[in-house]
Amino acid sequence: MKTKPRSKPASHLSPSPRLSGSESQPEGSASIFGSEEKRLTLLIRLLAVFVLLCLGFSWKLWTSSRLYPLVPLFGLVPAFPYPFDYLFLALFSGLLLALVIQPRSKMWVGLIVAAFTILFLQDQSRIWPSFYHFFFCFLLLLTYRRDAGEEEAHRILTGFRFTLAAVYFWGGVQKLNTHFFNEEFPWFLRPLTDLLPFDIPTLPALGVFAALFEVLFAIGLLTKRFRTFALYEALLMHALIFFLIGPFRNDWNNSAWIWGQTMAAQAWLLFYKAPPFAFKKMFGAPRFYNLPQALAVLLIGILPLLNNVNRWDSALSFNVYTGNVTHGQIRMHPDAAPRLPAELSPFVTERDGWAVLDLNAWTLHEFNANPYPEKRIFKAVLDTICSHVPDRSVRLFLTEKSGWFFPKSTHQYGCGEI
Repeated sequence: MKTKPRSKPASHLSPSPRLSGSESQPEGSASIFGSEEKRLTLLIRLLAVFVLLCLGFSWKLWTSSRLYPLVPLFGLVPAFPYPFDYLFLALFSGLLLALVIQPRSKMWVGLIVAAFTILFLQDQSRIWPSFYHFFFCFLLLLTYRRDAGEEEAHRILTGFRFTLAAVYFWGGVQKLNTHFFNEEFPWFLRPLTDLLPFDIPTLPALGVFAALFEVLFAIGLLTKRFRTFALYEALLMHALIFFLIGPFRNDWNNSAWIWGQTMAAQAWLLFYKAPPFAFKKMFGAPRFYNLPQALAVLLIGILPLLNNVNRWDSALSFNVYTGNVTHGQIRMHPDAAPRLPAELSPFVTERDGWAVLDLNAWTLHEFNANPYPEKRIFKAVLDTICSHVPDRSVRLFLTEKSGWFFPKSTHQYGCGEI
């Protein structure tokens, strides 16, 4: 007797479940915006490329054989001697290239996180806001379970969306200070205002608007109603940054504007036609897999608040171009300046009877970025200068950032006073 052929289980016949609230796309669509898995795969590739670009602009920061001092974190990992520092940087770059080719490889992601950790422990100056953010992106990827499909990709991307919005949010909050309104914002806009035949007396008021603008679009990115508007606001801000501190300003700070453009690309890829944001979605995995998400919420979402009472580093709080960071300057008697290493002579000028070593000019030349703006870093720089010029006239003039409840303060340190 003939038997009926068995039908396939219903799970094979039904279409793949779609994420609630995602944009409707035809089955098999090539668009990355119709699939969180496709979106995540492209984002992983781009993250690796973005880190490579930022490394390229600041490559000397990641070596040990340089004059600018390394300031280790906890003293756990010694610096690599030459040429092993260059070999490790080449290895790090190779891992990133491997991830571009194999974006689903957990091994490459794990090795990249390990390499970042080693390099950060060797030198705190490497923990710039850009690399700090990149590190957390890769840390979140460590918990990606490929066999869980669209829902798991959505969970990882939700973490990415939260961290990017938090970066924007704190970047705007830190600008809510009078130094930004009256000093930094007019300086920032100078390439634009110099084109005008008249002055703009309301620039400080526009500075208030600019800071609030960043805070509000950061919040808007996580909403359904205002997301599109907020996304285009973010892209507009990054276009202005490119014009104001990029190649049109003599490449003032290459590392800053290139990071800004990578953020613009991330914002577009993460939020354009994306499913609605749900905070609890970040934690939709077994407990162990939620640890990086919890760390991201704590270290990127909450602790930057402490920077406003000077209890958390500015770089870790996305406090950049706010006019309110700790600033250091090395001064000495003009007769002592010729004893400095020859490579520092272009950054020394005479002012008010002092030979002044401009630390910002030094690091902009060497790393394409400003110094890591913390007292302990500037004291390490003073120690390095004193090792070359053990002169009693050498002084570190340190201006510490203000907080919500106290103004800026100025201190002096000399050789042997560290």
